[in-house]
Amino acid sequence: MTEPGASDSELDGLRARLAALEREYRSAFDQAQREADALFAQYQLSQLVASGGSPAELGQAVVVELVRLAGSEAGAIWLGETGRPKLALIAATGEFAAPLPGELASVQEARDLGAQRRDLRLIVLGDELPASVIALAVPGTGSLDDDGLRVAQLARHELASAFASARLREALERERHELGAVVDGATDVIVQVDEARRVVRLNPAGERTLGIEAALAIGRSCGDVLGCAVAGGHGEDHCPLAEVIATARPIAYRETAIRGAQGTPIRIAGGYSRAPSAAGGPIRATAILRDITAVRALEQLREGFVATVSHELRTPLALVRGYAETILHFELPAEEQREYVERIHGVTSRLGSLVDQILDITHLDADPLILERAPVAFAALVARLRGDLEISGDDARLVTELAADLPPIEVDIVRIGRVLENLVGNALKYAPAPSPIVIGASVDGDWLVASIDDEGVGIPEAERSLVLEPFHRAWNVRESRIPGTGLGLYICRRLVEAHGGRLSLGDRPDGRPGTRVSFNLPLAADRRRGVGRRRPTAQPASRGAARG
Repeated sequence: MTEPGASDSELDGLRARLAALEREYRSAFDQAQREADALFAQYQLSQLVASGGSPAELGQAVVVELVRLAGSEAGAIWLGETGRPKLALIAATGEFAAPLPGELASVQEARDLGAQRRDLRLIVLGDELPASVIALAVPGTGSLDDDGLRVAQLARHELASAFASARLREALERERHELGAVVDGATDVIVQVDEARRVVRLNPAGERTLGIEAALAIGRSCGDVLGCAVAGGHGEDHCPLAEVIATARPIAYRETAIRGAQGTPIRIAGGYSRAPSAAGGPIRATAILRDITAVRALEQLREGFVATVSHELRTPLALVRGYAETILHFELPAEEQREYVERIHGVTSRLGSLVDQILDITHLDADPLILERAPVAFAALVARLRGDLEISGDDARLVTELAADLPPIEVDIVRIGRVLENLVGNALKYAPAPSPIVIGASVDGDWLVASIDDEGVGIPEAERSLVLEPFHRAWNVRESRIPGTGLGLYICRRLVEAHGGRLSLGDRPDGRPGTRVSFNLPLAADRRRGVGRRRPTAQPASRGAARG
């Protein structure tokens, strides 16, 4: 309302003042709106930053938001890695006037790119490694929204920190996966427990060794899961895990025993440590357990080898030396000299046999063992052995029970001859002098099954598998005065297995005292069912499982 009688000039001045006030109000409102929009944009960016995620996911979300704020049509972001000046393109949206490089050598190259291309506006989030660079496409109007750019500039340090954190999370996650893969792929048992020695982690090797799923083991006590006490390892009061939890001092090596999947004790060597924890944080102790059963068996084998060889060498050498000194220092009648020479000859024959057996083991352990296979009649091998026994007069004890129509076998003749020689030699050595040694043979499918029966001291059932290993002799033989190295049966088993067969020990089927040694050998190719005639060739011997 204007006062009555106001002039036109006064009215015009009033209108001008009202228009100016309206413009000031509109400007203030617009400024407040822009500030509100900027605050909201910063809030949205902070929410994106706080959302975490991988660097690529975070980069894509940030680029889309900055493109919207700046009024651009396209955007991209390059991100560096700690310790490397290069930056890789991790996210982009929209289309640029010209393609963007997938990698920048440095932040300076990014600045040079922005100076060369007028269609780009670059924002460097941080010069320190790892650096980040954002590119926004300048629209056709030639300008971007300054307020949106201002928001990006204000938030650049926060964004740089967010990308650095994303890189760190990515590296930590990658290391966590790699560490998990190492633990899960380890062949040793790895078990982790808490302060109360409750299992919190068990790797797949532990599941297989202990015969328990990790899900069922978690939460149970380590003594319950590992079974150290029942396996004869240690009691609760000597638990290595309890020791490292209490003292925080690692145990580099300690041997004990755990309960295996089949309930049998497993000898293990373990390393134990307590993970460092913050004050008031959870305490974790880890055990890495390795099965040393094979190591202990190897040590026992080595000790047995040393004991056997030293005994088998020392005694014969002492005899040879004694006989030789007697011949050298005394004038003996010719008959006594001949007797001593014959004894020396017998002892040296034993030494030669021992050396041959050790060399045989060396050759058997070579991979592959070459077999010179050829067809031969099993009866011919037995006849050759009988001829060798005529020298000692033991051929009369050899009894054969062979069918007249046995088909030929295809074997390495020399090596199977050694098998027969060793097995019959053992039977002659351990059986009473007058008793017969019976060799039998029959056909079973594509195999000839041979057997050798004696009436000797026999082999206890519990030790039959052991005597087929090197340097092991049954207890009833060890207590006797019969010499031996414990190598013969092992050599025979390996040679038979090299032909694909199997050698086993058992009782005589007629129930009489003694032992039956059985082994099978392949028939000649033209005698096998479903196999045509072929020319025999030398083949590498298999070291795998025997036919069963």
